[in-house]
Amino acid sequence: MDFIDLSDQDFTQAELSNLDLSHTNLANSKLCRAGLFKSNLYAANLKEANLSHSYAIGLNLCDAKLNNAEVSYANLYQANLIGTDLRGANLLGANLRGVDFGDMDILLLSEANFQGVLYDLDTNFPNGFDISQFDAHFIGKDTNLQSADLRSAYLRNADLRHANLNNADLRNCSLQHADLRYANLNNANFDSFVDLSNADLRHCDFSNTDLSQVLMDNTNFDESTKFPTDYIQP
Repeated sequence: MDFIDLSDQDFTQAELSNLDLSHTNLANSKLCRAGLFKSNLYAANLKEANLSHSYAIGLNLCDAKLNNAEVSYANLYQANLIGTDLRGANLLGANLRGVDFGDMDILLLSEANFQGVLYDLDTNFPNGFDISQFDAHFIGKDTNLQSADLRSAYLRNADLRHANLNNADLRNCSLQHADLRYANLNNANFDSFVDLSNADLRHCDFSNTDLSQVLMDNTNFDESTKFPTDYIQP
């Protein structure tokens, strides 16, 4: 098999989605803010690479090497991380909703930073790994996310029924199709663009919340939704 050497390259903001990059050497390369939607990086070498803020939904990183890689705030929604070597990797604030780690050796996660990651009931952590040792954010029904920093979070289709999002920072957050019934969003920070298109807002509390930067196309709300008194309903 021929191995492509793309190490030490700058792919910042490059569009690399839907590509087969399996076994590729991308060690020490810059992939920050790169588009990696559903690409195949099976057994790729990403040691000390920078994937921060990358758009990597559905990315296949099975058996890849990410030792000491920078993966902070990457959107890894539904990515395959089975057998991925994450020793020393920084996943600060990464979106791990729906990520499958499989039954991998937890030694491959040693010294990795999972502070502030987003995870849900579909996140499959390996046996013996305790996410509670980190200040991570569970995205799901009845969760307490009061004052949480969720800037630019990808929360499409999230089940946030009865969630406490009081004073949460949701600037530039994507909440399309989210279920926010009975959620408390009182005093939430929506000061930059927030997409609530097709979200269910029934019984949701937006009291004292500035909604001037919020997109509400086709949202589901009724008389039970508590909007600010000065808000003109869409």
